[in-house]
Amino acid sequence: MSGGSEMTLEYSGVSYAEHASKNTCDEIWETLQAYFPHSAKHYSSMDVDEYRSLVGLAQDALCNRGFVRKIVREIYPQIVQALQESRFFIQTNLYLRATRPHVFQDGEAIGWHRESFYGSNMEHSFNIWTPIAGVVTENTLRFVPESQNIPEDQISTERLNDKVTLKYSIGHKIGFQYAPKRIVSGVDFSRTEPMNVPRYHSSIFPGNLIHGAAHNKSEQIRFSLDFRILPISAFNNFSSKNFHFASGKPYFEEY
Repeated sequence: MSGGSEMTLEYSGVSYAEHASKNTCDEIWETLQAYFPHSAKHYSSMDVDEYRSLVGLAQDALCNRGFVRKIVREIYPQIVQALQESRFFIQTNLYLRATRPHVFQDGEAIGWHRESFYGSNMEHSFNIWTPIAGVVTENTLRFVPESQNIPEDQISTERLNDKVTLKYSIGHKIGFQYAPKRIVSGVDFSRTEPMNVPRYHSSIFPGNLIHGAAHNKSEQIRFSLDFRILPISAFNNFSSKNFHFASGKPYFEEY
């Protein structure tokens, strides 16, 4: 596949961007192997808090090595094409998603959502999602095509209390919600599609696209990274997120 997009943003909401080189994804995988040297079975038997602490350490290592900027640099032309703007803000940290196989307890995967559920002005954001290892059709991110066009007032949700994630806990730091919203109506989930992103590619999609991670029914840990970007024209000092708990830094910085 070329560096363009096979599925256009106008059709589905998702475009697939080929990285300019293999270096960044290979460096990320090398870093992760240092934190996860054992078999997947070893990690699946861990207590959830113990495992989340390990994921948090690996996430910190990836953030400290500046992989958000490295990924953006490798797919910059495709980001500009998606945003129709050459200047934008990037999240100051990334989230490491390391979903264990055959662990189906609450808090193991992120449910269906859009970014506006969890932050003001995030309806203008875009997501960058990069699969690293163990991502297959059966466990990849799924999405509802064109759902970024569903008005917010047509979607009904209910707020839940997550059973294993507390506010400011390690689970919260690695991207799990302590009070997630569950979609009750307004979205046709019979139309979901897998986000099959080729190796050495990232997907780019609007933050308001309804998306969620499937449970991992494979035999390997499913490793992926994600972060948000925001067109500079959409940034608002009063409504945009201005602090990121996971990094202790401003939520966004200009690329």
